[in-house]
Amino acid sequence: MPFAWTKDLELGIDEIDEQHRELFRRAERLYHAMRQGQPPAAEAMLASFRDFVLSHFEFEERWMRRVGFPGLEAHRKAHREFADRLHAVTGEYRRHGPVPAVADTLREWSEAWLLEHIGGPDRMLGNWAADNDAAPAR
Repeated sequence: MPFAWTKDLELGIDEIDEQHRELFRRAERLYHAMRQGQPPAAEAMLASFRDFVLSHFEFEERWMRRVGFPGLEAHRKAHREFADRLHAVTGEYRRHGPVPAVADTLREWSEAWLLEHIGGPDRMLGNWAADNDAAPAR
């Protein structure tokens, strides 16, 4: 099953962990809407996923800046690269519609990125937050 969230991905920062779970949920719904060739549902889910991704990145970066996380710039760069790739995949969707090939491209790329990013740079953020007694994200 694509986009399988596991407890191993939790960072210990409740607000960010919940947002990450929501990213997985929205990506899963988007994948299925595209795979099933449902243009209205796929379009709505694509907009929802994109908006939530950008909102999450803004939230996470604002929190990192507030607590003085030293890896902010590298993290911000990774977020921009994801947003740029999402924009490219959105262009593929607009050209081809919700066809299986576009759905599979989206799933393979975004799932791999989310797992790598949450398990790598975000994990470092969680460890740093615990070591530095950083305040909750709110």
